[in-house]
Amino acid sequence: MAALCATLSGPALAEVITCDLSGVPVSFAIDRSQFAPAQDAGDPPRRRVTTVQMGDAQFPAEPILMGDVRGFWAEGLGGSDAMLVIQGDGSAVYANSRAGERLTGNCTVIQ
Repeated sequence: MAALCATLSGPALAEVITCDLSGVPVSFAIDRSQFAPAQDAGDPPRRRVTTVQMGDAQFPAEPILMGDVRGFWAEGLGGSDAMLVIQGDGSAVYANSRAGERLTGNCTVIQ
């Protein structure tokens, strides 16, 4: 619960996302300001980062925001790549290809 409360206190433009994936609780935030276009064409690309709380594990990930699809991509979890994709209806699929892990469930976006 403390991790969720810490996530809820994020930036005003953040969407907090909570999920139940095959019984594993997952939460993270997407700061929409990270997706704003650069103010100057010469500005360096911005790094998009979120912190994911997944069960007892916590790790950095790159948030995904494409229309009504949300999620994250994380590299380096024990030498693997992991991705969570959440459809507009809240249905979600988490996959860690190297570990052969696949979880499904539902997520809620709190705006």
